Amino acid sequence: MGHDEVSLARRPLTATERALLDALLDHEFDGAAELRAQAVRATATTSCECGCVTIDLHVPDDVPVSSAAGVAPVEGTVVDAAGEAIGGVVLFVEDGRLAGLEVHSLDEPVRLPPPERVSWETTDLPISDRTPWWRRLRSRQGRAS
Repeated sequence: MGHDEVSLARRPLTATERALLDALLDHEFDGAAELRAQAVRATATTSCECGCVTIDLHVPDDVPVSSAAGVAPVEGTVVDAAGEAIGGVVLFVEDGRLAGLEVHSLDEPVRLPPPERVSWETTDLPISDRTPWWRRLRSRQGRAS
């Protein structure tokens, strides 16, 4: 897609996208206050063609810039109605600006979850030292067996 096509495809966040983003940003970490201010004015595009519910986030140039970078230090585990983990949620920040909200699954595609279907975990570890959510999940499943 060309730059102009992406601009035309920008849309307001859906109620569920906004609630999920707000729930993630409800956690305290360096730069979170600025990201919350950005979220108020964020718009979204869907650029992934795989059918996932990942969205690109766009914020105006005049919003406060955050000190956060890369993957935000809050990750979510998506659970189904039975409480079984089925996926994860991560927030990407580029150059101090909201950049993407990714919802990924373990196996089958997952729909955008309401915040009450996500358990959040905050870490102070840099991304290079974090254990991926799916590895944490699999180790918990192994202990439960």
